[in-house]
Amino acid sequence: MNVWQALILGLVQGFTEFLPISSSGHLVLANHLMQVDVGGIAFEVAVHLGTLLAVIIYFWRDLTMVVVDFFRGGEGRRIGWMLLLAMVPTAILGIGFKPIIESLFDAPRFTAAGLLVTTVLLIAAERVRQGDRPLGKVRKRDALLIGTMQGMAIMPGISRSGSTISGALFSGLGRDAAARFSFLLSIPAILGAAVVTAKDFTTLPEGMTLPFSVGFIASAVSGYIAIGILMAVLRKGKLYGFAVYTAIVGILGLIFL
Repeated sequence: MNVWQALILGLVQGFTEFLPISSSGHLVLANHLMQVDVGGIAFEVAVHLGTLLAVIIYFWRDLTMVVVDFFRGGEGRRIGWMLLLAMVPTAILGIGFKPIIESLFDAPRFTAAGLLVTTVLLIAAERVRQGDRPLGKVRKRDALLIGTMQGMAIMPGISRSGSTISGALFSGLGRDAAARFSFLLSIPAILGAAVVTAKDFTTLPEGMTLPFSVGFIASAVSGYIAIGILMAVLRKGKLYGFAVYTAIVGILGLIFL
């Protein structure tokens, strides 16, 4: 993998991690089309850390409120507990099905089918009756549903942000609250995945430091931009445009891969 390939893959990761179109699915398809050797899962972890930096910077006020209130009491404490509760089903699904999921990353057609699952979720989320509960009113059953949806999204092609936002909308959260909970929930999810696979960073192929750095920076910058785009769409528009996109890419993937 050269620097330009790392740049492209970093941009793909950043834009697709937070837009509800599946970052893992696009990385699988991009790797397949470009025939890039990324040196194992370590590069994927690197670009995920870039998107982690993006979401921390974008939501630093919410994150600070949750951390401070968690110890002092207040609305942020409840949100913090709900985020931790949501991680339980995510961790169970991620750890329990890890061997199976890893094998699916070598199956582009399965990834294409996963994109069609994302399409269905986005359409269903828009069709459900919209609620207006704020972020501070997240319930335990909401957290468990959203966490389960996030756990399902470990499969390539199923969007993490699309799944969690859909789960939050199904639960009756307002659109802004659904997005904010989804993005805050991505922080422990991405960090946990990075910690689990951190051992891969001890065996980086020689000469990969620059490509990995470029991929990290590209994913961080594009991820920050993608968050802003999705927040604007959720506040003023609908998710149908993303559903159309994932449907087209999924169908083309099934036909040509």
